Amino acid sequence: MEGKILPAPAVAGELKQHFVEARLHCDLGPNAKANKAIQERLTGSIALPIYAVVDPGTEEVLGLQEGLAFADDFVAFLQGARAKR
Repeated sequence: MEGKILPAPAVAGELKQHFVEARLHCDLGPNAKANKAIQERLTGSIALPIYAVVDPGTEEVLGLQEGLAFADDFVAFLQGARAKR
């Protein structure tokens, strides 16, 4: 996803125009355990990869994408989550 889907023009454009990116690295690194706990609290899942659109004010999860997706499907996920805000 990070190598092909997120940089795809349609996905990158949607992200750049409408979102602020925040990443939780839950599989490696010194904060992996704490990040995994945040992931589970927000999403109810420990699946990787998982993408969540979260309202920064309320922490309401507006959209959730587990696993891999094609660029068009990921754009639809982003737009659907954005429409809920």
